[in-house]
Amino acid sequence: MSSDQHCTKATARGTAFCVILSIALGLDACGSGGGTPTVATPQNPPPVVTPPPVDEAAYTVVSTRTLSADGFEAGVDTYDLIRNFGGPNPIEAPDLYAVNHPGAPHIYEDEDAEVGNHFVFVLHRDLDRDRDRLDITDRQRNEIKTYNSSEDAVKGFENETLVFRWKFKINADMSVSTRFTNLFQLKAVGGDDSQPIITISGAERSGEDGIEVRHSPLQATALLARTPWPEVTGEWLDAYCRATFSDTGAFRMIVTRVRDGAVIFDIAVDELDLWRGDSPEHFVRPKWGIYRSLVDLDNLRPDEERVRFANFVLSKVVLDN
Repeated sequence: MSSDQHCTKATARGTAFCVILSIALGLDACGSGGGTPTVATPQNPPPVVTPPPVDEAAYTVVSTRTLSADGFEAGVDTYDLIRNFGGPNPIEAPDLYAVNHPGAPHIYEDEDAEVGNHFVFVLHRDLDRDRDRLDITDRQRNEIKTYNSSEDAVKGFENETLVFRWKFKINADMSVSTRFTNLFQLKAVGGDDSQPIITISGAERSGEDGIEVRHSPLQATALLARTPWPEVTGEWLDAYCRATFSDTGAFRMIVTRVRDGAVIFDIAVDELDLWRGDSPEHFVRPKWGIYRSLVDLDNLRPDEERVRFANFVLSKVVLDN
């Protein structure tokens, strides 16, 4: 055998051995020059995804009512859609009052790629008032609600449990004051009903803007949770709220960011005072929109502010034992 043939066979045997060794060790195969094997780059494990919180209470749904936008300049008129849900007069928008800001719709429909059709609520700091109340100059509102003339299916009577679901998006540059900018309320009708029972509100505290959940047992107010404002503005949020309306009611609220599932609020409180009525016809009703104080006017932008809402669902439920 010539020296060239011997070298060729030796090289082949060495290469084969290197390949076998590489497979066994999980390494790259050797090069033809017999160089040092290259260690494979380790793969990072996939990120751990924390599942969003859920309401663990078991219940049976008794009735459900929904309100969803059906398209800009399409389908049913926007205000008629809301009336179909809440009754003849469930809208407190500035354009519905001759002494307020008529001629400019304050609730209209729009769509986007994230949630599709939805409602847009707008408010103007220097133009809009509080309904037709000329005697009120320290606040303004653009809200929808259920009320006395709404059907019983969208009102919470004593000891009933209601579940509310909706989505909302605060415009990215919206400003808030040191007082209140309410975006959701559970409000008593009858009894000591001057203060909302539960609110989701934007407010400045110690120089920092935030979104918070407030509970108002009669005239006092307690802060149940708070999240920095930049974590929610410009983002669609998914909201869930379960409330049992009694003096020792149960309250569950979960709000997450639609884009990434980040938890904004995760609140569970038992034995919470959620009732103000003193007769069988009294009830608690929801309100959505923008209702804000003008006392700290300089902290509010003069620009139009917008909050988008989508996919309202209101269910009466019975808790399972």
